[in-house]
Amino acid sequence: MIFRYPSLLFILFTVALVPGSNAQHMPGVAMGNYAGTQSLYHNPAFVADSRYSVHVNFVGAQLYVANNHIKYNVPYSFLSLMTGTVPDKYRNERGAIILPRVDLEQKLNGRLKHMNLGLEGRLPSVMFSLFDGRFGVGATSRVRVMGNMSQFTEPLARALRGRGKGEDIQKQLFENQSGNLHLNGVGEAALTLGGVLLDNETDFFKVGVTVKRLIGLYNAHIIIDDGTFGIYPDENYQLKKELINVSTIRTTYGYTSDGGFQDLKLSPAWMLGNAPAGSGWGFDVGMVYEYRPNANRHSYTERGVRKRDGSVNKYLYRLSLAVTDVGGVRYKNPNYVRQFQTSAINRTFRFENFQKLDGTEGFFNAVNNSLDTDTSTPTTSFRSVLPTAFQASLDYQVQPNIYVNTLWVQNLISAGAFGMKSESVLAVTPRYEHRWYELSVPVSIMNRYGSFGVGLAGRVGPLWFGTDHLLGLLNVGKPKTFNLYAGLSAGLFRRPPKSPNACYLPGGETFWDRLFRRR
Repeated sequence: MIFRYPSLLFILFTVALVPGSNAQHMPGVAMGNYAGTQSLYHNPAFVADSRYSVHVNFVGAQLYVANNHIKYNVPYSFLSLMTGTVPDKYRNERGAIILPRVDLEQKLNGRLKHMNLGLEGRLPSVMFSLFDGRFGVGATSRVRVMGNMSQFTEPLARALRGRGKGEDIQKQLFENQSGNLHLNGVGEAALTLGGVLLDNETDFFKVGVTVKRLIGLYNAHIIIDDGTFGIYPDENYQLKKELINVSTIRTTYGYTSDGGFQDLKLSPAWMLGNAPAGSGWGFDVGMVYEYRPNANRHSYTERGVRKRDGSVNKYLYRLSLAVTDVGGVRYKNPNYVRQFQTSAINRTFRFENFQKLDGTEGFFNAVNNSLDTDTSTPTTSFRSVLPTAFQASLDYQVQPNIYVNTLWVQNLISAGAFGMKSESVLAVTPRYEHRWYELSVPVSIMNRYGSFGVGLAGRVGPLWFGTDHLLGLLNVGKPKTFNLYAGLSAGLFRRPPKSPNACYLPGGETFWDRLFRRR
């Protein structure tokens, strides 16, 4: 297999069938007390009583891939593949990376196959602490590309893995085949509000909500309800190419044309109107409880009012509960949106019909021609759900600056739903944190609780970085999960009281004012 890029869907298939991961939740950098805006994606209540008076995220990115079908048994690491540092001996004469199919080892057990792929760009975002931290507000922005392959029958996944090549998949008839494939590109601008509901020193309780404006930049989906197919060498190409004979198929497929993201505008009128290919709304909601047995050590009285030192953490343990990404994107602009539903018998997919394709529309035109689909009355509206998830975490302070965090994220979207799915993960992350630096070691069960990973993450000044599967990234063993994340952010810390033990007299007159007042 040689990496080329004839179509967007082929890029998805190529990346999808390389083993996977789940950096989506970034437990190594997002659960600490100095995570800033990164923590808001887990629980909007974190915006209140932050250690920052102002925090700004400049830029950030993450990649994750996860599947239960392919093991990465390649002589070069996934990190070198992503960074373009693959040695020359694994490239052809034109410099293209060679990835033999035999190095993508299959796990064949007759079960349904799944894959999750995610690319995320975290754009400029900001959060503020107001009224001594009792309230907080945040404005965040990001772009997400999510690919989900679910409920794929094993022969269909095998055919995609090798693009029909290999005697083990050819000259056979596969019946009752099915699967769902969704690829979404979504832009998001969000507003987060949070506040403290209870603070009686020992018990502390805060809540928050995030409202999101969603812009559907891209969608492509293929839903195969039932199909029978076989793969055969094509005599027209001296048996060096393959054709796919489809005996029967019932399928729904659709896309937004490339103009949906090429015509992007950042004006409020465009984002709030009906001009994008798709748009919608979403929200997160969450609460946080902190047990603070020694909060009085960080309390003081100022002008007769009892206050807390906002520059330090005061909890022994912190419990966080949230539901995130509730909502969806409605793709309904007829200038960009097309969906087709068809049943066909005795159709053939040929190599020459899928060459020199003009973007996504060219790919689906080739599918229409191959299936002889009636394209006169396409559907021009469909809805893709967000990757709704339940998130819970428990953060325990072992001693000053040393914490252990337990994070549980459970996907709430069914495998057959139309849209995006979140990764389910259980992670335990010990960390050492300081306002200027941080180091953590996330230990995770990810990939729908099917893969184990040990990661390494940190923060040094404005730079944050990490992976939840360090051994997989470095190609130790035969990993099925990869992820990587990094970014730049900075903030102004909340100030401690100038004199925590100052005695303030009624009327705002301090002890020192009275002592030196002229009599």
